[in-house]
Amino acid sequence: MGNLKSKFKRSKGKSKLSADLPESSSTQKVVDPRLPFSNYRQIFNIRNGWKPVSRKMADTAKETLIRFLEKYPEYKAKYPMIAGLKTEEEMRESFEFETYALQIFGMFDDVIENLENVDAALDEIERTGKQLTLQLITDLEESFMNSVRLLLDERFTETLQENYRLLYGFVKSNIPQDGVK
Repeated sequence: MGNLKSKFKRSKGKSKLSADLPESSSTQKVVDPRLPFSNYRQIFNIRNGWKPVSRKMADTAKETLIRFLEKYPEYKAKYPMIAGLKTEEEMRESFEFETYALQIFGMFDDVIENLENVDAALDEIERTGKQLTLQLITDLEESFMNSVRLLLDERFTETLQENYRLLYGFVKSNIPQDGVK
């Protein structure tokens, strides 16, 4: 309780205590207009939802890529180092497969980390996007969302889903086409 008193100061010798608190407008964070979010709460929501994903990044990334390749097997041929992997077990055990999977999830991880530094987020999208295609990112969306939904379970609310859709749209809209944005 004594610590609480130290956060207050006496005003002009009167016995009344007044809080030395910042004005509420000074604590309000502004969202970069290049982002698809209308308020900072959406960014906060995305980051909190991403924490469990980042703790299980490799497993979630591999699971996403496995489900994606089940739906779009034609993409496997575009990655010669994983083209010969036939079973889920081979994919899960393959270092090359994990590398490809983490490349995509790593991009999202870096973008989420840099939502307050949009230039850094855009640089990451451009850097990774040169190695991917807009069509691949577009086709991957449902597998990505399903993996995040399964991992987060009841924490994957409609609000969080909408925020991730906005984030995913931001990434898609900034993927370089033919290596040039």
